[in-house]
This record gives sequence, structure tokens and C-alpha cells, in this order.
Amino acid sequence: MTMKLLPITSPSLREAPAEYDFEKEGNPTELCEKLFAKMQASGGVGLSANQVGIDKKIFVFGDGKELTRYIINPTVISLGEETESMREGCLSLPGVMLMVKRPKEVTLQYQDVNGEVIVETFLELAARVVLHEYDHMLGQNFTQRVSKMKLDRAIKKAKKIKLQEARQAHKEQVYV
Repeated sequence: MTMKLLPITSPSLREAPAEYDFEKEGNPTELCEKLFAKMQASGGVGLSANQVGIDKKIFVFGDGKELTRYIINPTVISLGEETESMREGCLSLPGVMLMVKRPKEVTLQYQDVNGEVIVETFLELAARVVLHEYDHMLGQNFTQRVSKMKLDRAIKKAKKIKLQEARQAHKEQVYV
């Protein structure tokens, strides 16, 4: 199975994905491992199944070492009161970074790859990643958490950087 990242404008990213059915679909370990590998190969810290065209409430995140999670059928139980604004990006919108305000703590109920129900609290950066990926579970994304003006400015900046990189690459080419 080849996983291709969908652009943020894809209609399937605007719809909440379907619940994962363990009885009908079996153990999702292989799917989660493939999602995690795609996430790492793409330079991300989180990836939702619907970002690669899989209509299931599954996301993965972590660093592959100390913190690695396969999250299936998640539900937010509670959010901390303290919030923080930080720069966020998304693999479905490469190069665009936005200042997004999110709670610094989230308690999530989810199923692991064996279908066991887990309740876990995530803090700081882990909470941010969980909430970013959870937005995908709702058919939403981080661009909806900022003003249109801020989004337009970030897209313009990303295009400018990409153009500068292309010009630099062209200058570095050797002509024979």
C-alpha cells in the first residue's frame, strides 16, 4: 500500500472519518506502523489516516523512541485551562507555519491496537500534537484556528521561501 499525503484542500479532510471496527477490520497494527513510517519519512511528528486517504479514526504520533502512540477511535475527555500559542505546521500543507493557541493539557480516551480502551493525559508538545491530529478526526485542521489574514500571510511567506529555494538551487546547478 502506497501512502500519498493529501493536500489540505482535499474534500476527504473536511469530513470526520469513520470509526475503526475491530471486529470487521481486525488488528490495525500493520496500518499504524505504515502510518508511522510515512510520518517519519515526511518529517512529521503526527499523522492521521485520513491525511493519506484512509477513512478511519486513527492517528499516530511520536518520536519513534520514548514517545510513540497509535491512537484509534479517540475522544477528548477533558482539556486543561492553561493555553499556549506555538507555531504549528501540517504535512498536508507543507511549508506553512501558523501560530495556534491550544490547551497545554488534554485527556484522551482511545483504543490501542488490541482494542483495549486507554485513558491518557498528554502535556505540552504531546498535547499539541494530539489536539492537532484530533482536529483531523473532526474533519477540521489547524488553518481553521487562525484568522484568514494570518493564514494568507503564512501562505504568502511559504511561497516566497519556496521561490527563493528554487532560485538558489538553479544558481547552484553546473552547466556543461
